[in-house]
Amino acid sequence: MNKLWLLCVALAALGLTPLSAADKAYNPSVVDIAYCVPNTTNPFVGWLTTSVQKLAKDDGYNIQIADAGSNSAKQLEQMENFIAMRVKAIDLMPVDPNNVQDVIKRAQKVGIKVMVAGTDTGVQDFMMNIDQFACGQSIADLGIEWILKTFAKDSKPESLPTGAKKLKVIVIKDTETLDAKNRSDGIMKRLQDFGKLNIVVAAGETMLMAQAMNIMENTWQQNSDAVAALTYNADAAVGVNEYVMSQVKVDKSRFGVFTGDWSDEYQTLMDASLQGKSVARGTMRIAGPRIDGKSVPLEQATWLFLKDLYLGKSTYGKAAYDAVAKAYPAAK
Repeated sequence: MNKLWLLCVALAALGLTPLSAADKAYNPSVVDIAYCVPNTTNPFVGWLTTSVQKLAKDDGYNIQIADAGSNSAKQLEQMENFIAMRVKAIDLMPVDPNNVQDVIKRAQKVGIKVMVAGTDTGVQDFMMNIDQFACGQSIADLGIEWILKTFAKDSKPESLPTGAKKLKVIVIKDTETLDAKNRSDGIMKRLQDFGKLNIVVAAGETMLMAQAMNIMENTWQQNSDAVAALTYNADAAVGVNEYVMSQVKVDKSRFGVFTGDWSDEYQTLMDASLQGKSVARGTMRIAGPRIDGKSVPLEQATWLFLKDLYLGKSTYGKAAYDAVAKAYPAAK
């Protein structure tokens, strides 16, 4: 009768569960899981990756974050490196969802489980995603709600200016991927259906802060009477916010920026709008999926799914769909 068996019997008698082979001590020299993302300077991506990494470390697992710098070729190289390292699982946010299928298949061929976040590549072991079109519509709803509250008598749409005096809003889209296009289309469709605004679509598209600043500057030359700007994501919104805040002739209390994605950093930026130190007024927060009938925060669910893949399981099937919720400035 071996000692391990005796230990298990003793723990069972006490109503405890013995440690499984999956329980482990944290070893910083061993990369258990790879987290491949487009750009960690994006507030949302930076928040999510560090949060998941911390949760993993608390459980004894080492997640290595790979920042592709928005370069799809670099991301493919990072994926190849992790395949060579024989990590157990990879969480991939593709820079370009259209060119990662082959590298995912190579990872799977050597036994690496791949989770894809934010899109459907068709070949992943597990997918986390949201309804991007609905998210875009909700971004537009944030802007419409604020415009009605700020400019309409009793918040009634019929009291907004009409004809040539329609209030103007700027939209900075991103359509480089199917998911980005769906979200941008959702923004446009909701604004068009509302029908009370003059919609100006910026000539350039982006999801990056620096590019958004340049696009806003170019668009502003002919549209400095705009009252709001809507962007695909929070990184672009930060760029728009910085540009608008630099314009001394703009009444900051009567301009709003609305977007998708949430982070602690972006929440702080929205909170600052209550003191006139920002024009960021709303975003769509990914609230995480429902698991066993309960809503689970995004970062916790991400780690739960990744750990499941690491252990070679498929407890949660093939996909999880995250809910979204509106996030506003919070009074201190």
